[in-house]
Amino acid sequence: MNFFEMYRKKGMRETLKILGQLKKNEAKQSIFYDRIKENKSYLNSFFRVKKDLIQTGIIGYRLDNDQKKIIFLTEKGKELTRLITKIENTLNHKK
Repeated sequence: MNFFEMYRKKGMRETLKILGQLKKNEAKQSIFYDRIKENKSYLNSFFRVKKDLIQTGIIGYRLDNDQKKIIFLTEKGKELTRLITKIENTLNHKK
């Protein structure tokens, strides 16, 4: 999949931003969904990109000790988030 096509989809930026701000870049699925709502976004935005994010290895799921789903940024997702932040900072830096 082309990065720019994927990044332009509504939900991609929000997902990376929210997971990137969380402790250990992970959260219980319910907490993640609450964060989406707090950011005045819709869950459908996440569901539009969820499959692509999983297939490309940017996010992943696992179960915690209480058998609750945890959504997390993979190493690939963390690197992508870091690169996007670097690009945005470069673009916003005025000479």
